[in-house]
Amino acid sequence: MRDAVMPDKVLSLREALEHPLRRKIVSRLLEKPGLSVRQLARDLGVSIGSLTGHLVILERVGLVVEVRNSRRLQLYVNDEMLAEKALSAVLQEEASDAGLAK
Repeated sequence: MRDAVMPDKVLSLREALEHPLRRKIVSRLLEKPGLSVRQLARDLGVSIGSLTGHLVILERVGLVVEVRNSRRLQLYVNDEMLAEKALSAVLQEEASDAGLAK
């Protein structure tokens, strides 16, 4: 769990999602977009301090974004990144299938 303590470490998307709490964070934000850090911590049953390091990592890889609405900071999953990764996976699969067909 060294990466949660040292959020400076550069991780790939796959590495960032290896931690179970980060997967729960993303899953919860997909279910309830726009939660505050406090609401997310409460929903997941973790401290804000524990959650913050994991959020920094998810933000650094571009998976989670913060949006300020008036005085409230809301968290969202980055839909653009998800769409880009999904398209990339489909194109890779098609290229792989084309290679097998030859």
